[in-house]
Amino acid sequence: MGGTSTDVSRYSGHLELVFESETSGVTIQAPQLDINTVAAGGGSRLFFCSGLFVVGPESVGAHPGPVCYRKGGELAVTDANLLLGRIVPSMFPKIFGPDANEPLDVEATKLAFDKLTKEVNAFEMLQQETRKGYIARHFTPEQVAIGFVQVANETMCRPIRSLTEAKGYCRQLRKVQRRLSRSEVTKTSRLETFLTTG
Repeated sequence: MGGTSTDVSRYSGHLELVFESETSGVTIQAPQLDINTVAAGGGSRLFFCSGLFVVGPESVGAHPGPVCYRKGGELAVTDANLLLGRIVPSMFPKIFGPDANEPLDVEATKLAFDKLTKEVNAFEMLQQETRKGYIARHFTPEQVAIGFVQVANETMCRPIRSLTEAKGYCRQLRKVQRRLSRSEVTKTSRLETFLTTG
């Protein structure tokens, strides 16, 4: 996972190759690693649009960057993780702000999420007023941040599924195979112990 994208590949004892791919409408016929890229990363911009939480594909960039960079940026996945406590500001050097000498700005991130949460809750109230039987939900800033992180995670899971399950590789089967392998090793070890001591 990078600033605006996540690259996914599958390795199971050997590198997987593809012999044809398409980039920006141009077909490339050459052996290459099978890598899927999706537009979701720490710098992916967060939007609330018509009742939907949207992550990317737009980037907030490195400058101005996320709100927490102290340069007047917009909310990004990094801000959501900061609000949720997944990023610890004290573990980062003081390289933020216009003079690159300040820590991450947790307060600015909280204020930006408070503002976005009011927008989400206002939308919910509007839905209750205009749609018969609709009951508005009330969200906290943390719930909104979690919602955006879940959208980002789902966006990143799609290429993983296309490289595994869509090609017939089953995670559950691998677990069963590993368990069977371990039990076979245990049986073999017991047999070898019996033969050497018996």
